[in-house]
Amino acid sequence: MQPIETGKSKKYSRPAVLALVPVPTDQEAQRAHAQGSCGSLGPGSGLKDGVGWVVSMLPGRHEFRMRGGGSVYVTVAKKSVLDFDAGRPYYIVIDGAKPGAVLEWKIPGSDWGPVSKYFLYPPAGTPYK
Repeated sequence: MQPIETGKSKKYSRPAVLALVPVPTDQEAQRAHAQGSCGSLGPGSGLKDGVGWVVSMLPGRHEFRMRGGGSVYVTVAKKSVLDFDAGRPYYIVIDGAKPGAVLEWKIPGSDWGPVSKYFLYPPAGTPYK
C-alpha cells in the first residue's frame, strides 16, 4: 500500500482491484438480440462447416481461439484479433478443428469463454475462399 499525506497523519491507499468481465453467456446473447444490442439480427444458429458470420453485442477488441486444436480466422485477412463494432457481422472461418474443439473468445478484462451459437450465423451466398 502507498502512504497518502493527509495533513496530520498518514493514511494508506488500497491497491486497485481489477475485476474480470465475463464473456456473454447463451442467456445474455438471447437477451441482447431481443433488445437489439446485436443490430437487427435475430439469434444465430451456429456456423455451417466451420464457416459463417460472428456478431458481438460489445464493441472493441475481440480475440478468438480454438481450444482443443485448430485455427480460427476473422475476416478474409485471416486475423484472430480484431476490433469489433457492436451488431456488425464479421466473416469467420474455423480450420482444422479437432473433434470436440471449442471456439472461444476473449474481450479485454475477461477470461476465455465459449462463443455462444447465438452470436454465430451460417453463410449465405458464395463463401469467401
